Amino acid sequence: MPEQHPTSPARTAGRARRGLRAPLAAVAAASALVTLAACSGPGSDSGSSTDATPTAVNTAVGDTPATLTLFSAAGLETYEQGLADAFTAKYPKIKVKLRVEADNNYNTVLPRLLASDSTPDIVQPSDLLGGVKDNLLTNLDAYDKAYGWSDKVPASALAPGRVSDGVIGSGPLYQAGGSAGPLVGAFYNKELAAKVGMKTVPASVAELEAVMAKAKKSGITPIVASNQDGLIGHLYSLLLGDYMGADKLSDIVYHQPDATLDTPAAVKATETLQKWIKAGYFASDVNALNQEASYGQFTGGKGLFFFQGSWITQTIDKNFKGKYGVFPMPPAEKGGKYAGMTSNTLAFSIAAKSKNKDAAGLFLDFLTTPEAAKVAVDNGYAALTSGASDAAEPSLSGTLTEQIQTGYAAIAADNGFDSWLQNSAPAVNTKLNQQLQLLVSGKVEPAAMVKTLQSTYADALKSS
Repeated sequence: MPEQHPTSPARTAGRARRGLRAPLAAVAAASALVTLAACSGPGSDSGSSTDATPTAVNTAVGDTPATLTLFSAAGLETYEQGLADAFTAKYPKIKVKLRVEADNNYNTVLPRLLASDSTPDIVQPSDLLGGVKDNLLTNLDAYDKAYGWSDKVPASALAPGRVSDGVIGSGPLYQAGGSAGPLVGAFYNKELAAKVGMKTVPASVAELEAVMAKAKKSGITPIVASNQDGLIGHLYSLLLGDYMGADKLSDIVYHQPDATLDTPAAVKATETLQKWIKAGYFASDVNALNQEASYGQFTGGKGLFFFQGSWITQTIDKNFKGKYGVFPMPPAEKGGKYAGMTSNTLAFSIAAKSKNKDAAGLFLDFLTTPEAAKVAVDNGYAALTSGASDAAEPSLSGTLTEQIQTGYAAIAADNGFDSWLQNSAPAVNTKLNQQLQLLVSGKVEPAAMVKTLQSTYADALKSS
């Protein structure tokens, strides 16, 4: 992620036409039937080998004693211990032990562990491509088929775990589980929202603009942001997801062949951001503000909207609790699809050398259940919970937690999870920060900015 963190009737009709995923509770019941049908028999030891591409899966392992090792970064220890405890409560004969490594050592130590004879069973590799290339991770397609993960979890949540020909986003599955992570959207000051008459969640970018225009006319800064560090990039990626579509933005981040930013849709997103800049919707000194200062401005009542991720609640709740809310970025057009960036905290991989693959597969399947989703929610993440796909439209009512869950579920129902453009390449991250500052200062036009970013992206791919 780009920054550090712990972590209308018309819309309803539109979703009905596209079809919704069944609630996880219902899926769990259906999964029991899949489990029985896919089971290769209690006596099977298909998952006990070190085969990186198992074809036979034994799903009837819940009553078979086993001990799984989960390699955890220290910052996630409490959360992942909660998942381990909930799993063992459901399957008492399978113990899950955490092997905890310091956050700054995790990515360095993990490849060596995966290649060793004392490999953990379950991991979250930061370098998925490297792990697949070196045959250190298990191809999970057989488990996907046996447990029906592709039917339970939004395709956009599973896409970051798919690898084919050195490219992420499609092909065999190497990382799977449930769907949980931060919601990136529009945080709003409740008092200022009431002053400008915002009574419902804007259903389109145009409706959002109308609210911002009212705020500006009332002497209220519409958008709080920091651009000394390029964090207008959150809003920019949200606009790209709206106008390009979540899948097209993800194609760029995942380096899909022929993926390109240089499109009319990307230019439209950039033009929209430029229009808001020229309209004075940002503070005049936004290029000089850093992240910490922007937090202070939002909690100090200096602006209506703050486009950020739900990880900020751990910081701003200290002196702003109950005074703000959040909703997902509205679609480009009313009735269109929601899109938003997230990172899946319920996605794990199984080590190729694991001797307990089937038990580990059961753990990954457990991550699709309401019990695992509850652990995620209890630890501050949004998650697909029982009935999430049938959740009400995002609204300005309810608790902050309810708003985060509803917003996350709305994006999931539209299969709209994507990632930050910044994550496509380190060079793009650097160039984007520069280009956003130039856009704010009026020194670059949208079409030129998009071409520059595309050129930087293409050069980064060539050099890698």
